[in-house]
Amino acid sequence: MNRTINTGIVGYGKSAKFFHVPLLKAAEGFTVRSILQRNKSDSKLDFPDARLVRDMKDLLKDDQLDLVIITSPNAVHFEQAFAALNAGKHVVVEKPFTVTSVEAKKLIKLASDNKLILTIFQNRRWDGDFLTLKEVIESGRLGKIVEFESTYNRFRNQLIDHAWKEKEVPGSGILYDLSPHLIDQTLMLFGLPGKIYADISAQRGGDADDRFDLMLFYPDIKVMLRAGMLVPEDTPRFILRGTKGSFIKYGLDPQERDLANGISPKNKDWGKEPQENWGALYIESDGDLKKENVETRPGNYPFFYEELRNSILNKCEPPVLPQTGMHIIQIIEKAVESNEGEKAIDF
Repeated sequence: MNRTINTGIVGYGKSAKFFHVPLLKAAEGFTVRSILQRNKSDSKLDFPDARLVRDMKDLLKDDQLDLVIITSPNAVHFEQAFAALNAGKHVVVEKPFTVTSVEAKKLIKLASDNKLILTIFQNRRWDGDFLTLKEVIESGRLGKIVEFESTYNRFRNQLIDHAWKEKEVPGSGILYDLSPHLIDQTLMLFGLPGKIYADISAQRGGDADDRFDLMLFYPDIKVMLRAGMLVPEDTPRFILRGTKGSFIKYGLDPQERDLANGISPKNKDWGKEPQENWGALYIESDGDLKKENVETRPGNYPFFYEELRNSILNKCEPPVLPQTGMHIIQIIEKAVESNEGEKAIDF
């Protein structure tokens, strides 16, 4: 377990700088050996000893490279992951895994054939509020769960001209950007749905979608996943309803903000949420409805790289199965089909 995993990073935008770089620096057993930046060279500020390259072929020439982390735009996830797996490297792909489920299946097969680790960075599995929500469900205090609503809203009423996520390109738009977080969490809680219904639109008049309502139907549970770019007010992050009460949670996990502000995951208070953001449990007891604040568990993004190191060195399951990433893309494809046909689609 003492071997260092030589790592290459593909792309050096927000995802790399605010998530992967600080998590890699805090993790044990990873050495960033190579970085692919097409034009800029600011990665040298973080990793002055790393090799800076300008194309994928040059990055993959390094026989000592064990792992490639892909943080590029969604449209090139497949070709870059395919090239890395074909070169015998383990691969981490930023969410969303790929643009199509056909691409996802090809990557899964190639990784399996080459006996390589392939995983997706679904960091919000380790949000403190989600970990707390799972505990609430597992406690049974809400009784039988009947409804779940998960919302990830923002407010940005102006389009950004140079942002590829707001252009008409494969994998752009809020559905590909934010729904993978919400879908992944839902699959962890309830498994695969039976039917899907989606309402997707571009409220700001841009080329890419900027709002969605995605309903997932289970035999006894209705799930609503929502995100929009024109929501300035506070809305609940989670609403969970059961036969004995509800759990409601406002606010976002603080880890992304802290990473962007340069706070190290090694900080002793890492992932802790202020008490004013704790969720509320509404429980019926002896005919009375009682409110109880629930302390939010500390979030744990560093766990992803701890588990990845273990999976590479011990040849066991990765922190996020690529099959789950494929299911997320399949649900997104069904959501697009549902929106176009204005009807629910069997999954």
